[in-house]
Amino acid sequence: MKLYHIILKSALSGCLLILFLSTNLLSQTQSYYIDAVQGADTNSGTISTPWQNLTKLNSLTIPAGSFIYLKAGSVWTGQQLKFYGSGTEGNPIVVDKYGEGSKPHLAGNGLVGQGVVYIYNQSHIEVNNLEITNCPNGPADSLFFIGIYNDTLPVNPNPLGAARRGVMVALSSYGTANHIYLKNLDIHHIKGQLGSIETAINGAVPKSTGGIFITVLSTETTAAKSRYNDIVIDGCNIYYCENQGIAINNDKKTYYPGGQHSSIAADTVEYNNWYDRRNTNLRISNNVIHHIGKNAMIIRMVDETGLIEHNVCYETALGTTGNTMFTTRCKGTVFQFNEGYYNRALTQKIDPNNYDGCMYDADYGSVGVIFQYSYSHDNSSGIFWGCNTRSSANLTTGVPDSGDVGCTLRYSISQNDKGDLVYFNYPSAGNEIYNNVFYIKPGLSPIIIHEGSTKQHTYNFYNNIIYNMSTTARYAFAATGQTRNISNNIFYGFHPTTELQGTNAITADPKFVSPGLGVIGIDSKLDGYKILPNSPAINAGAVLTHNAVKDFWGNPVSSPADTLIDIGMNEILSTTFTHQPRTEGDKEFNLGQNYPNPFNPSTTISYKIRKEQLVHLEIFDLLGRSVKVIVDELKKAGTYSATINAEQLYSGIYFYTLTSGNFKSTKSMIVLK
Repeated sequence: MKLYHIILKSALSGCLLILFLSTNLLSQTQSYYIDAVQGADTNSGTISTPWQNLTKLNSLTIPAGSFIYLKAGSVWTGQQLKFYGSGTEGNPIVVDKYGEGSKPHLAGNGLVGQGVVYIYNQSHIEVNNLEITNCPNGPADSLFFIGIYNDTLPVNPNPLGAARRGVMVALSSYGTANHIYLKNLDIHHIKGQLGSIETAINGAVPKSTGGIFITVLSTETTAAKSRYNDIVIDGCNIYYCENQGIAINNDKKTYYPGGQHSSIAADTVEYNNWYDRRNTNLRISNNVIHHIGKNAMIIRMVDETGLIEHNVCYETALGTTGNTMFTTRCKGTVFQFNEGYYNRALTQKIDPNNYDGCMYDADYGSVGVIFQYSYSHDNSSGIFWGCNTRSSANLTTGVPDSGDVGCTLRYSISQNDKGDLVYFNYPSAGNEIYNNVFYIKPGLSPIIIHEGSTKQHTYNFYNNIIYNMSTTARYAFAATGQTRNISNNIFYGFHPTTELQGTNAITADPKFVSPGLGVIGIDSKLDGYKILPNSPAINAGAVLTHNAVKDFWGNPVSSPADTLIDIGMNEILSTTFTHQPRTEGDKEFNLGQNYPNPFNPSTTISYKIRKEQLVHLEIFDLLGRSVKVIVDELKKAGTYSATINAEQLYSGIYFYTLTSGNFKSTKSMIVLK
């Protein structure tokens, strides 16, 4: 009767109707406030009467669109942040801080079994601006990695490891989980379990412990096909963690993306299983990851829509062997604008005599993964290891699986790395290494190219510059089983007796502006690797049908139809063909951004022509392969547009290039399906 009376009055007054509707809306979305100092669990959880403990949330089902606010400067020890409920598209559940001061600190204090922040079978969740630790004796640097460099100190006095994580996101028989965003988190001193094996030690599988762990659990039913779509890990600081910084996983582990075009029925089944469970639209960006026991990142089960960029990873493999960033069972995932340095796999003393220590590793089941525009320096090993065979099951034959499509390293630099700079380890087919720079200072003894002697490898090594100032650098080419295409490279400095220069080799000075001066920071003095106008690298590269669209500095690279490509990671103005963009006032056309971007089902590209001319508008994928020619005709001066349908494209990142005469403009677009 009371509710009816309110509704009746609302109909008469109007303003009361608004009040009633607002009250109803608040019943659907709520804000929860928690203050460890001034709060009390007997309060109502509002901003003026906050709760005190995170445990108040543990049994709650939070409505979509709600906010959970943690008071700045608060510390919760031994408590876990978890709750029930999911957001919806456009109405996520958001965890964030409120008030002035330091980030709210969730001190797990050795919490075992899940994560200090635990998201289970949920979608549309955002977690921002928290500090998270999980060490049984609290966050103290002395508990981690002691004895690595100093033989007089005890080796590994750390407490026993365990199944500890900072943030854990998990699915089991859920289906697709959408929109999990982790932003601006400080995750440190996570005492997981050191180790390289996939079996449990101290009750923990080492590769499942560390800063952020996102997984599908082994309790998953086969029919559920659980996976993630739209994961963002951005702006986080992750440090002093064992075993990993960030790990993406699927505990089923068997799915392989390389059987898409196989004539073997079992391979096709494998691909379909992988496709049903692949993670899509993963973005890991702008993170700083350092002082890690093993790997900074393990990326598994991600497709072409995955993008890992603008991350800095250093002081990795401090407690055991480990490559800084590696992929497994990924297809077409892109890594770019990342920096990796001070991998300590060769010098750490906790687990000696191991050697995985490079920046990028395309590991088991990696198909068509792209590593580009990156900076590797001062690592135990080099910049790229090709370990991308299907699985350990076929290693005894030494022959690559029919689906082992190669991965790509391009337009990147390795400066003063040690060990194997480029290593083809397990059987692999079709790896592409082109337009990179390898700088080796005096006194180092790296193996510039190393081929595993009992394995078969097929690869191309084109348009690279090896700037070798060391008398002890060398190559390790296998005597048999290799299909190598080495062409159009510059070999400058000392020439080991094991060097194979291939065809169209150049041994003259490449004439860098000022090589060898790069320090910490991907923008730090790397301009010294640009080439001068009189460089022999200009127009001397092999033409690649799958080339990148831009060089390391963003300058356009000639399209596959052109015949002039520079060697190295810098494409500069040529007297024969103009590659560099001119000022807007000098251009004969203007290429606009497509809108919407990202898009599905369609987007529109607009461009303006200043005089009658032949116009060529074409779409390329990330491998530089032509996908579709949109316009190729004579156009009069005017403004034009072209509509692109998503049904013509797979999900992923593409470039569209407008060319006329000596002018070219390139922009990027994203297709989401």
